[in-house]
Amino acid sequence: MLQIPPANNLPLSRRSLLLTAGPIFALSAKGIPAATPPELTVTEALRQRRSVRAFSDRKIDPALLAELLWAVFGINRPKEGLHTVPSWRGAADLIVHAATEDGVVVFEPDAAAARVWKAEDIRAQLSPQPFVATAPVCLIFVSDLRRLKAAGPADQQQLYAMVDAAMASQNAYLFAAARGLGTCLVGGISREAIAGALGLARHEFATFVQPIGWPA
Repeated sequence: MLQIPPANNLPLSRRSLLLTAGPIFALSAKGIPAATPPELTVTEALRQRRSVRAFSDRKIDPALLAELLWAVFGINRPKEGLHTVPSWRGAADLIVHAATEDGVVVFEPDAAAARVWKAEDIRAQLSPQPFVATAPVCLIFVSDLRRLKAAGPADQQQLYAMVDAAMASQNAYLFAAARGLGTCLVGGISREAIAGALGLARHEFATFVQPIGWPA
């Protein structure tokens, strides 16, 4: 994993993911995002959930992206350090990167913050499917397979890694439906290109990519 100097630890803000400008998002006393204007109910979000592969040029506000990252893999029970999604035996193996035209950030749920990972647009490298690069944000799901070592051989570890990522993806789908965004989980990814672009270690396994944006 790339080592980034502490000076590069940057909070998500309402102005830019790549500039220091305030807190990641408003937190309640329990470390959960503060109440926002009424959204869809879970049932309504399920009715609206669908895969979208055509996106407009409209960017995603950094504050909205911050809430999305929390929904995908944030900590909703700070006292126990537990996440918004389950994982195999509580392994919490997921690492979430977000790629935009400005670069890549990695979400750090324990700190409720993101830090710059790479100041380069890598969206076109993520998948052979052209529509992926047209989304303003592409989530990249990576698993730390060391946390899944007890699952058995490498193929079993990778299987559970993909299941854990898929559950996080559903959170992104429901969040997108509730906020009017569009998204699509992509399994046809360029795994070697992603590993090279992100500087992944041998124990880090890219599972899926999930482009997100405003539907065209």
